[in-house]
Amino acid sequence: MSTHAAASDDDPDGSAAEPPARRFDGPWLLVLAVATGGWTVLYAIDWALLSAGTPAGAAVGFAHGYLLAPLATAAILLDALSLAERGIADFGLFKWLYAVVALIAPPVAIVYYAHREWLKPGDPSLLGGPP
Repeated sequence: MSTHAAASDDDPDGSAAEPPARRFDGPWLLVLAVATGGWTVLYAIDWALLSAGTPAGAAVGFAHGYLLAPLATAAILLDALSLAERGIADFGLFKWLYAVVALIAPPVAIVYYAHREWLKPGDPSLLGGPP
């Protein structure tokens, strides 16, 4: 659907200002919470209940090490980039530090979220989509 086809009756030529296209918008906090929670549960199951030489141990280890940890890392980076793109908060080099640590231990997302809130406490646009 083109922008001209979406023009309303009030603006027949479609010249109304449209919000800028944002490359990094998405539900990154939700993805980060699910990935971090899933990683924590699977890591605890792997550590407490499973042996390394079993198929179940290998499957759970693969899931938390090669699926959920990189997903949490990507969610941290994309959330930080989204905030910077919207002009809400800029993490600078910290976003890369959080990302590297999240590859090993995704629960660093708690520290990332605390840092995020510290930069802009009480800002309702932090939890929602684009303003």
